[in-house]
Amino acid sequence: MSLAAASSGKQSKHKRRWRISGKKHHVDAVRNDINVTPLVDVMLVLLIIFMLMTLIMGRGHDVQLPNAKNYSSEKDKMQPVVTIDRDGNLFVEKNKLGPVTEATLKEMAQQVNAAWAAPKNPEGVGRIYLKADNDVEYSKVYPVLVYLNKQMGVGSVDLAIAKEDK
Repeated sequence: MSLAAASSGKQSKHKRRWRISGKKHHVDAVRNDINVTPLVDVMLVLLIIFMLMTLIMGRGHDVQLPNAKNYSSEKDKMQPVVTIDRDGNLFVEKNKLGPVTEATLKEMAQQVNAAWAAPKNPEGVGRIYLKADNDVEYSKVYPVLVYLNKQMGVGSVDLAIAKEDK
């Protein structure tokens, strides 16, 4: 079959590419389907990376925690995290509120109450996870503890520590 005969043939609905190579004549149909295997592979890798990063990321603002040998092995209740950094700044989760004052304590109470209104875990309602920097003065932590206890009526305050080898 010559090239002229192949091109002068009757046109069909499907487009065809003709390959003429030596002795054999091949007709390859154009593939109109999508190969989704590479897409699925990439999406699974991204999902795994996302899941691992959420496990690695810490909650609340990062501070240097004090070391302790004795600690509770109780599971996290996903309660709101209140943090006091080395400079005495107050954080709720990762939101910086500023130095510990009456106004920032009231703002802290509003954000904590909002977190309790839509809890990640119902067991965390009424509880606070308090993180204070190892070098912060106790005089900056004390007003927060008093406000949590007397003004907000927090039932349980969990103190964050860095685990020391036993």
